[in-house]
Amino acid sequence: MSSARTLSGAVLAACLVAGLAGCGGQADKDKAAETPQTPLLPASAPPSSAKPTPKPVDPTTAAKAKIMADYKTYVGWRSAGVVSNRPSYPFEQYMTGNSLQVVKSLMGGMYLIGTKYGGSMTFVKGRVAAVNLKAKPATATVYGCVIDDLTATNKQGKVRRSGGSQMSTRDQLVLVGGRWKVTETQTNTPESPGCA
Repeated sequence: MSSARTLSGAVLAACLVAGLAGCGGQADKDKAAETPQTPLLPASAPPSSAKPTPKPVDPTTAAKAKIMADYKTYVGWRSAGVVSNRPSYPFEQYMTGNSLQVVKSLMGGMYLIGTKYGGSMTFVKGRVAAVNLKAKPATATVYGCVIDDLTATNKQGKVRRSGGSQMSTRDQLVLVGGRWKVTETQTNTPESPGCA
């Protein structure tokens, strides 16, 4: 009797499983047909919601942009300082080292002999030729091209004009307090790197 019970229990369990599987009827089959099927992606394909990994920014590229921005400002700042005819002009905001000493001496000397500057210097173009971000402080070399259209008028009223000539420059810069400052400057012929 025990084996008959086991057999009938097994048949009942099989019927129950079969019955439950088919008990959904036609409505469940229609609902399953309406549900969109998502295809399986290959294991190597990333999900569509994944964001691409951003490219790392080259620190030298960012530094070069900052160097050129500060250099352009320096040319305008120096021009404004020279035509201010004031030895106390704050050239140190964009200059340091030897360049600062030279321009301060020039301005002091011109003030003492009564020479007045007018006109302007205009940035034309430039490029960063070298940069060393690991140096302490960081350093850079810029080849620049400026138009020198300054005039100098002495006490007797005689005017000496630069004539709007292009000047090639080779400037050394250092990073001081987040700003690139010119520390050495060398003026070259217009054919030199900078204007060429």
